[in-house]
Amino acid sequence: MSELEELQHDLAEIQQVISTLKRKSNVDYLNNRIKYLENSIKILTPQKVEQPQQQQQQQKEQDNLQYQGITKYAWDQEGNKVKVFLNLEGIGQLPKENINSQFTSNSVDVKVKGYKGLNHRFSIKKTFDELKDKDCSIKVTNNSIVINLIKKDQKNWDQLNFKEKLIDTDPSKVDKQDPQASLMNMMKEMYQNGDDDMKRTIAQAWSKSQTEKGLQ
Repeated sequence: MSELEELQHDLAEIQQVISTLKRKSNVDYLNNRIKYLENSIKILTPQKVEQPQQQQQQQKEQDNLQYQGITKYAWDQEGNKVKVFLNLEGIGQLPKENINSQFTSNSVDVKVKGYKGLNHRFSIKKTFDELKDKDCSIKVTNNSIVINLIKKDQKNWDQLNFKEKLIDTDPSKVDKQDPQASLMNMMKEMYQNGDDDMKRTIAQAWSKSQTEKGLQ
């Protein structure tokens, strides 16, 4: 007979005996013994583990859901830690299984299912710099979700998302023989990679410079 079965038999026997006792001291003693046996049985009882197929099915269901993006948030950083605060009133009342988080070395994805009748999602497809993804976590409070990110180094972040370079600033690629041509190439690259405002600004500057050249 296994240790678990021994404990289960002891518990069953005591539960039968305790109803026949009259002295309070004996009843209290056996109640304490029952608590000890129940806790021991819980510890030794194998926990139910979800099978990979069940996990895959749950993930598939999550992926098929429609989500609204969470765009309002606050964030702060200190050393190698970044905290992102999502203000969601009453979120603490939502079942824990409705809140799912996934981290990689350069991405963040937090999904909230069934909050006020809708599904919500906060994601960073590419973070400003690399993360220690296994150390990242979330904390759910009564009215918010706090996302705890751990940077791979102490580098200060200007923003949460990765910042693309508009131009190549490598000095070795500057044409020392014709700096004017290098400047033109840089302007062209900025125009091609920039947004509408950037393109408008460059076009106006170019037009003005050509006008001034014509007046000289």
